[in-house]
Amino acid sequence: MRSSAWFRKTHSKFFTRLARAAPWHFRCFLKWAVTPASRPEIDSPGLVGLNGGGMLAVHNGAARRQAIALRLGDLLVSEGLATPAEVQKALRVQSQSKTYMLLGEILVAQKVITRNQLLSVLDRHRRRSRLGELLVKSKAISPQQLETALAEQRRWKQALGEVVIRLKYVSEEQMRRALCQQLHINYFDLDTIVLDLTLRALINPRFAKKRQVVPIARVGHTLVVAMDDPTRTSVVDDLQASTGLDIAVITSTTAAIRRALAQMYPTLVSSDAAEPAPVATRQQLPVIVGEPNILSFEEIDRLSEEKLTYLDVHHVAEGTASMVRRLLSMAVEWGASDIHLEAVDHGIQTRFRIDGVLQELDLDDLDEMMNQNRGKLMSRLKILSKLDIAERRRPQDGSFRARLSRDGQTTTVDFRISIIPGYYGESAVIRILDARGLPQSVEALGLRAPVALRLRQLLRSSTGIILVTGPTGSGKSTTLFGALKSVYQPGIKVLTAENPIEYVCDSFRQHEVDERLGNTFAKFLRSFLRHDPDVIMVGEIRDGETADLAFRAAQTGHLVLSTLHTNDAISALPRLLDLGVDANLIASSLLGVLSQRLAREVCAECREPYTPPLQLLEETFGTPQVGFDWYRGAGCPACNYTGYRGRLLLSELWTPNDADVVLINKGAPFEEVRESARNTTISMAEDVTEKLSQGRTNLEELIRALPHSALRQLHLKSS
Repeated sequence: MRSSAWFRKTHSKFFTRLARAAPWHFRCFLKWAVTPASRPEIDSPGLVGLNGGGMLAVHNGAARRQAIALRLGDLLVSEGLATPAEVQKALRVQSQSKTYMLLGEILVAQKVITRNQLLSVLDRHRRRSRLGELLVKSKAISPQQLETALAEQRRWKQALGEVVIRLKYVSEEQMRRALCQQLHINYFDLDTIVLDLTLRALINPRFAKKRQVVPIARVGHTLVVAMDDPTRTSVVDDLQASTGLDIAVITSTTAAIRRALAQMYPTLVSSDAAEPAPVATRQQLPVIVGEPNILSFEEIDRLSEEKLTYLDVHHVAEGTASMVRRLLSMAVEWGASDIHLEAVDHGIQTRFRIDGVLQELDLDDLDEMMNQNRGKLMSRLKILSKLDIAERRRPQDGSFRARLSRDGQTTTVDFRISIIPGYYGESAVIRILDARGLPQSVEALGLRAPVALRLRQLLRSSTGIILVTGPTGSGKSTTLFGALKSVYQPGIKVLTAENPIEYVCDSFRQHEVDERLGNTFAKFLRSFLRHDPDVIMVGEIRDGETADLAFRAAQTGHLVLSTLHTNDAISALPRLLDLGVDANLIASSLLGVLSQRLAREVCAECREPYTPPLQLLEETFGTPQVGFDWYRGAGCPACNYTGYRGRLLLSELWTPNDADVVLINKGAPFEEVRESARNTTISMAEDVTEKLSQGRTNLEELIRALPHSALRQLHLKSS
């Protein structure tokens, strides 16, 4: 479990924020009535911990504890985190204490090490104490009760913490305090804390309810959250990614967390749930108008693919088939690009990539069905994709097609699936290829008018190469598709080499790269030159051979379109030189480089004015902008409470002029070429400023989406 280095620095601030909270220092909540002489011996191995784990065998209580402590001390000394004298001093404090105290906690309290350093050592050397051991040492339960609980745990297949509460050996509060000691986190009585309701905007209400997590306080760059299950590190990772803040975790009783949730997010609680201890109820699914009904599935036939082993299953439970249909329908309607089905302990976590960010949707009873039928769900997906349902040890890739009926019209959507085995079972990612939203021209891409006009002029050329750059997921393939649709007319021939073919268009002759068969980008390029093309599209230039062939094709009377991975437009030059393309070839063939990013658009349904933090304004602009109307999304059902709905294309276009060509030809230093290119580049900073002035996005999203070079341009442009 993560814990940030703010622990000591913000002690006083945190205590002030939680002034009404129960005492939180470890000396206050770990005071069990246990003396050093009476600590029990443990001689029975077994599975313990919230989610299980190996039980530590202890045959000599005091001696064993001393050996454990010494080993932790040795680790800290060997890593230079503590001196032998400091460890010995802490051991003396431990031996003289009337209550059971962990050596690591003593060293943290003495400011010898930080809590972050302690957790890092414990995780790397797998030295966290076991929950069962802590409960016995604290005399919360006896060794005999632990044995009984472990036996019942194997029979009931529940977490040990749940078992000991169910057996009424300990109260929930006792168990959670022991868990806090195990995880090195803090326990609070949330009923004594005044919640800061302004923090509700930081966490999606549906996410908060489903994961039982409540924002409690913000101290500097750290958000303190209370979690019902503090062992779920994936939730912490999601919160860190969505908020951009460090996350510190505390816990309390389940009832207290539910009451805090009801107070923080009252709209999620039904009108009859205003009792002191409300029971969490499932949210209703978002109302989907005209939800598509998946009629049937078809295999996508590709001649380049081998027929994978397929176990014919004639009797598939209708419930499983319906479950898959509902899942895919919801994903398509929300405009998701991917469905993530991730195997976790005791179930499956379902997330959807919407507008480039992974989100959780409220699946209602579908979530429970999928958790209870994880194996059947994976088998059904394998059957649809013509995969081997008996193979669970190796990764498998496949695809299928669905016909969707909506408003009396039938459309086809393709799905690509990748399944990989993991610790908790198989996980799958389903890529959704819905061609309905594809741009049919350059103008439909959403480019600024000056960029669209210049790009259209470049596409009228009959020879040369145009490159589109950006990271994975920045919309490069979509831009190429829109460009090809703009170029195409009945009198020309378009050939493409793609890996894989995402969208099929009858106007183009499309070819799929398959390196297993030797069908590489370079091999297709050689063959294309013998097929009399007018326009060639290469999905990606990733090696020197492909780069050289693409530029030579551009020199011999063909218009070539392709992509590169670079941070900005001008950086395509050193990348091509690194791939071994001759500078003269680049200078004579390169028509232009379009660099792009996708940023989320503020939701139109819940857009509201706000003022960004002054520090953020100064960091972004240097001199804060005057006359801007700033907007953000408050969060509503239309945007799944994210505040964003849809994406904007941010771009810059470099078209080398004669001065740039001369510098490239003579091998001038890159910085000199970059300086010259400023005169022939429509910068991304201009695009960003325009989108901000229109209130279509905000600074927080731009900092997430833009490359450092664009942010630097924005800062320099405003200074």
